[in-house]
Amino acid sequence: MLRHITFFLLAAALVLPATAQEHDNSAYLEAVSMDFSQASEKLNSLAEAIPDDHMDWSPAEGVRSVVSVLNHVSDANFGIAAMLGHESDYEASDTETKEGAIARLAASQAHVSELLDSLADADLTSAAEVFGMTMSHYGVLGIITGHTHEHLGQLIAYARSNGIAPPWSGG
Repeated sequence: MLRHITFFLLAAALVLPATAQEHDNSAYLEAVSMDFSQASEKLNSLAEAIPDDHMDWSPAEGVRSVVSVLNHVSDANFGIAAMLGHESDYEASDTETKEGAIARLAASQAHVSELLDSLADADLTSAAEVFGMTMSHYGVLGIITGHTHEHLGQLIAYARSNGIAPPWSGG
């Protein structure tokens, strides 16, 4: 399924720039928003399912722990949105606890959703500087969704390694 979603997003990123000149981005943004929302919901439900005493678990020395993965995704959501001009003034109080990391993750996801809503009339072919590269807003949105999927997969592996089934999997 992830391959299908990724293929769809890549195909849309190649085809839709021609229609973006009219600034009707609704179909593309709806697809990106739905994909981001679904992956985010799974990431959140999995984070909630992981017990507090597993938040510091890491598969090996030097590899991100569960709480570090959640904070990394939040950092990326806020940071990439800022690269598209959508700044946030959110300040986290405690990101090293399960509750704090999940609260920050939810705030970052809401921030990305606000960004997606704000782009309805934007020219998504316009360039942005991201990680030292110049790319279109289409490409940047692909990074946001792909990054969420990447770390959802990482936390699925972490959970399964600890005998925790993702809530949506039925065990």
